[in-house]
Amino acid sequence: MSEALLFVHGDDDFGIDQALAAFAAGVDGVERTDITPERSPDEAAIDRARLESATVGMFGAHLVVLHQPILAAGRSNAANDKLLALVAELPDGAALALAELRPSRDTGKPPALLQRIIEAVVAHGGAVEERATPRRNQLQGWVRAQAEAIGVAIEPRAAALLAERIGGAVWESDIERGQQTRVADGELRKLATYAGARAISPADVEALVTDTRPASVFAITNAIDRREPAAAAAAIERAIGEGQPVLRILAALEGRIADLIVVRDMSASGATPQELTRRVGRGNARMAERIAESARRYSGAELEGMLRGLFEADLSIKANEMEEEPALVAWLGEYLLATRPTRG
Repeated sequence: MSEALLFVHGDDDFGIDQALAAFAAGVDGVERTDITPERSPDEAAIDRARLESATVGMFGAHLVVLHQPILAAGRSNAANDKLLALVAELPDGAALALAELRPSRDTGKPPALLQRIIEAVVAHGGAVEERATPRRNQLQGWVRAQAEAIGVAIEPRAAALLAERIGGAVWESDIERGQQTRVADGELRKLATYAGARAISPADVEALVTDTRPASVFAITNAIDRREPAAAAAAIERAIGEGQPVLRILAALEGRIADLIVVRDMSASGATPQELTRRVGRGNARMAERIAESARRYSGAELEGMLRGLFEADLSIKANEMEEEPALVAWLGEYLLATRPTRG
């Protein structure tokens, strides 16, 4: 069996690159061929990986890296079989790495093929690594560990501020975290050059690191739930700045406020927690309880006015009466930020 076989997967792009570099060093991969599928399925990419992995390097191992193997296999049974055969029939002396970068929002929903690849790699004596990007409040620890690994001194408060500025405290599950560690590593190296022989300070981070916290539609609706207008406005601003479609934001707001109205009406009618769970919790009792708690922060008239305003904004956009962003900002100012009498 060949030990020169690796399957690395997860949502940490920088971590996957690190794993590939370490694997290449371990197998003395002087020559390296990277293969990325151009479509899904892409049997040609798998065939090429099979051909290249059978090629012996002149001065060391010839490392073949097949990126996005699950994309290459797609939903084709034939391509799936080819991919698994590539692993199972890897010749002795070959060096093969499969690297699967997955979106952060999908990490909790692994495709069936992922487990089949893991089993095939393990059966052939290969190694499997998962590289997951740090979640909420874990990035600070990663920053400090990475600083130590590359020989950079950083004050604890500076590490915390750096992590915060690139999204380490954002907890919503719909954000993409795949580049956070790469950004953190780049910022660390830049700050180290600036600080010179001394430790990186919070003032250095303030001066050199731009706030790049990722946008989240969930952050907007969560701020609505908590009745925090300033947080909702900031989340909307980040989402628009990052290019989130305004109509998607409007749809998310309409859906949440409609749920709050339904919960108020059902609660007033004496609905049971089980009924609320089925209707607005989508089967999740904790979600239904949270929405019910949020609904109590608003009057019925306030919620109806907010929903009516969203429909009007949506119509004005689709009728070309207003541009998308001004329509959303106008709704935000009228229904969240302004202190005004509630519409009846």
